[in-house]
Formats: sequence, C-alpha cells, structure tokens
Amino acid sequence: MSTIYRTIIFLLIMAIAACASNQSTMNAANDEDQDIGLGGTGMLADSGSGLGGTGLLGEITGFGSIFVNGIEVEYDDATAFAIDGKTAAHQQLEIGDVVEVLTTDASKHTRARAINLRHEVIGKVESKDPQTFSFTVLGQTVVQPLDKRMLPEVGSTVAVSGFRVDEKTIISTRVTSVDTVQTLLRHHTELPFSEKTSQWLVQTYVKDEKAVFQHNGAAHVLTVKNRTTRTIMDYMAIKVLQLHSSDAGSDPLKLDQVIESENMPRGRPTLLPVQQPVINTIPGSTQGPMPGSAQGVMPGAVQKNTQPDIRGNR
Repeated sequence: MSTIYRTIIFLLIMAIAACASNQSTMNAANDEDQDIGLGGTGMLADSGSGLGGTGLLGEITGFGSIFVNGIEVEYDDATAFAIDGKTAAHQQLEIGDVVEVLTTDASKHTRARAINLRHEVIGKVESKDPQTFSFTVLGQTVVQPLDKRMLPEVGSTVAVSGFRVDEKTIISTRVTSVDTVQTLLRHHTELPFSEKTSQWLVQTYVKDEKAVFQHNGAAHVLTVKNRTTRTIMDYMAIKVLQLHSSDAGSDPLKLDQVIESENMPRGRPTLLPVQQPVINTIPGSTQGPMPGSAQGVMPGAVQKNTQPDIRGNR
C-alpha cells in the first residue's frame, strides 16, 4: 500500500471519529437556527458594484434548506438548476453532494440564485481495491470514506462527488450509480459564476500550503499557511477559503481568510430537504443509490436505514 494511501486512510479514520464526536454533542436545532448568513463568515454583502452575491463551492453537510461551507442556503423551484454545467430539472440534493451556488448575500438566511450539482468524475469502474477502500474511474483513484466501505462493482458506471488530492487521486464525498454513456473528468478547480460575482467561499484540498484555482482562463496559486494548533481537518488538508478578485496589484485573485471548519454550522445531518422529493439524476440518465446503500425517504422524515452505503453522509 503506497504512503499516500496509508496517509489518506489514517486521516479519514480520524476525521470520521472527530465527526462522530462532534455530532454526539451537537444540538442540531440550535445549529440550524444560528444567524449564519454570509455575514457570519466575514463575507461582504453586495456593495452595489453590479456583481452582487457570493459563489459557494463545497460539500452539502446538512439540511435546513442546504448547508454549504457553514452557510444555510434557501432555494425553491424557481432557482436555476444545473448538473455539471448543463441545465436540468430540479433534483433532490443529498448530504455529500458537492455543489456550486450563486447566492444573494442576504444578511441572515441566504437565497440561491443558481445551483450547479458538481461531479469530479463520471465513468465506468475499472478496478477496485478493498485494502485501500478505493476504486478507479477513467484512470483516477477514488478513495472512499471508511464509514462507507462498500465499493462499486467493476464495470458499473458511477458519478463521484469529492475533492481532488492530486492529478490522479480524489477523496469522495458521495458516489452514485448512474445509467448513462456520459463521461466526465475534471482536471482543475474553476471558480464558479465568475461573470456574476467577484467573491467566493470555496472548499478545496490544499497541498503543500498551496491552493490552485482557474479564474478567467488562467491558473492562480494562493498560499494558505498552516495554523500552529492544528485540528484533524487541517491534517486532512480540505479547507474553506474566502476569496475575492481585484484589479489592484499583480495578482487579480486574493485570499481574504480561511474559514475554520470546526466553527461552521453543519445543519441537520439526518433529514432530507423538503424542496425536491425526487431521485438525483444525471441529465438523460436514471440514477439511484448503489446496491447496499440507504434508499431515499420521504422529505422531512428521519432516515432509519443504518446499513453501510457509499454516500458521504456524516
């Protein structure tokens, strides 16, 4: 087993333990009801510049409407919806999905102007390795969270949400089975909604204190210093960064701050959203949970099925 896989697996075990500990003491109602608009993260509200709103890119961690990067985002049937950049009918969003959201920057609960359900890779499973809790798709090694140990079958087609560690490795947050000939492979993280906003709250993997983003057709490397006192999420190196674009200076992309994950509200971890009571699908395909995963339940109901699945649920 390679060093990088040993490290990732150890950190995933520690992160799962930390999440379980945090959830055992979390009051979900109080967490949801906090004033957690973008002001709570230090993000600036719309200043009237004509580029109002903030672009979010991150994993859904819970429900009020949806919680992304500690922000509760409200949406409804009128919200523009896409899957991997292609306009689609509204689908149910689930914990572990990675989404791009254009917000309105309200002072309290934040409304979505547009939501894009984002996958890192879509394709056939080429191989799997139970020892490293991983499988390969289009040459990419996808590492599963250890509390979701079931691996997809070789030859099946899956859509993977998650975060890229390097050019060949992805840490998954949710994996779903799809029936489609469509394939997709992302090679970089592009800041969403660049033509409509100039500020972002982005969840990303930080390697060697560097985060790399594509913005306006160019790659930008930002330095993200490690804290002296580090949490398990710091060791996992997945961070939430507050960014803005600026015409001043030599670098048009600026890092404002790192939002500490242990202080972010996560929402209700066990309830499904109420807006979209349908199964999440890729346009032109049918999609459902992997064999052995928990089936969807009625909106507002507590999910009781506790058997292992390959979703990124906490």
